[in-house]
Amino acid sequence: MPHTMDKHGTCALCQCQIKENTLFTGLNDSQLEAFKDVVVVSRRTKRETIFMEGDECRGLYIIRKGRVKVVRSSSSGKEQIIKILSPGDLLGFEIFYDAKTYGNTGVAMEDSELCYVDRRAFFRILEREPDIARKLILSLGMELNQAYERIGSLGLLNAREKLAHLLYTLAVEYGVKSGGTVKLNLTLSRLEIAELLGITQETSIRLLKGFKEEGILDIKRKEIIIKSLAKLKSIGE
Repeated sequence: MPHTMDKHGTCALCQCQIKENTLFTGLNDSQLEAFKDVVVVSRRTKRETIFMEGDECRGLYIIRKGRVKVVRSSSSGKEQIIKILSPGDLLGFEIFYDAKTYGNTGVAMEDSELCYVDRRAFFRILEREPDIARKLILSLGMELNQAYERIGSLGLLNAREKLAHLLYTLAVEYGVKSGGTVKLNLTLSRLEIAELLGITQETSIRLLKGFKEEGILDIKRKEIIIKSLAKLKSIGE
């Protein structure tokens, strides 16, 4: 039987399946009650923009269903994917350092549902419920540590090693094991892979073809099937 590789829990607020370290796991009844009055669930279709870089930063989103990519644009118009968010992840970190506008663009990669909390309502809850603030600090600390590790690792790797590292990481986070292989439960175009790594689309196509020829993975349109996680890990280290 296929099974996902990462651990999941249940959101105590809306009972959807999410990562165990999300904001709404482990809250008591009074804390949940405080959020129930202010959380608004919104839906986005595939490729729909949630907010644009430069839009007024009005609140925080928590991914409920689907996946969202966080994108930043350069002055020349070139885009890079900063991160891919899945259920339980926070979108709109700008509210935590009192930014007036969002610094990145959020785009739904598939049909998605998001829990939205207005900035002022969110901070009122944190003032009343310090335990939630402590939980949030831990969550933000983990996010920052992961970002440091990702930047440190990728800064020392060449393009081939970066791709191997990315595919291994995605396999661990989004992979579904089946018959000795791991299928990425995440549809990525060659351009999106290039944007994640900061390389050209042509380079990503060439490197993926090389991995396929080496028997490390198989590609069916946008579907990537990992045949050897061990090889990817060793290349990306």
